[in-house]
Amino acid sequence: MASPRSLMDGFQLPLEGGRLLLRERRLWAPAAAPIGFSLLAFAAAISLLVAYAGGLYEWVTLWVPSLEATSWYAWLWVGPAKALLAILGAVIFAVVAGVVLLVSFLLANVLASPFLDVLASRVEWIETGVVEEDAPTGLIGTGADALRSLREELRRALFFLAVVAGLALAGFVIPGAHLVTGPSILAFSIFFLPLDYASYTLDRRRYSFRQKRTWLMANKPVVAGFGCAAFLICWVPGLNFLAIPLLVVGGTLLAIRHAPVRPGA
Repeated sequence: MASPRSLMDGFQLPLEGGRLLLRERRLWAPAAAPIGFSLLAFAAAISLLVAYAGGLYEWVTLWVPSLEATSWYAWLWVGPAKALLAILGAVIFAVVAGVVLLVSFLLANVLASPFLDVLASRVEWIETGVVEEDAPTGLIGTGADALRSLREELRRALFFLAVVAGLALAGFVIPGAHLVTGPSILAFSIFFLPLDYASYTLDRRRYSFRQKRTWLMANKPVVAGFGCAAFLICWVPGLNFLAIPLLVVGGTLLAIRHAPVRPGA
């Protein structure tokens, strides 16, 4: 059973990350580029949503039956049913729109990943006084870190897109599957966000995807709390521009305070 305390601890981590980001000036430089990429990604996503809102809404509500009242008393159930279906369709549309925003932020993550890796390492140094990593030092190590962070972020983005595309396709092909695939996409997104933003710290320690997945399942309450907060932050106007560096700071705190067992330990 999920602990309410653990859920709240996870929910507060992005907020704590925001306070740390504001307080520590040494974090501002590596956070600046991700904010710029976020602005571009958000503008592109909103433009697409506005341009194709009608078609997207029709697609996510294909499963909605057409209800007609053949007599005046039939409106006693047809009217409430239509209202309920309209609300449900709006909720599904909002979830899909949220996923579109997440995809745009994932693209920004990929472009900004070398800066985010530096940001995560600085947060780790501030919190613990040491940066754990299994990589060479010096200029060669810095270049290797940048390439590694870019490669791993691209892998995570492709993994996310593959799962969401599969669920969306199932919802499109199977009548009524939207009722299952919509919540499934939301739940997957909530658990993916902690994986993504804690991975900058875990990747430096060479944790495999399987080990990170085991870590997520072992810390479901705090991970779910973090994921819910992260998903909401992506929707708050103004705050979503700061979402990427803010969540990387919070994800680094998550990885440090709920560190998985070292490989081979």
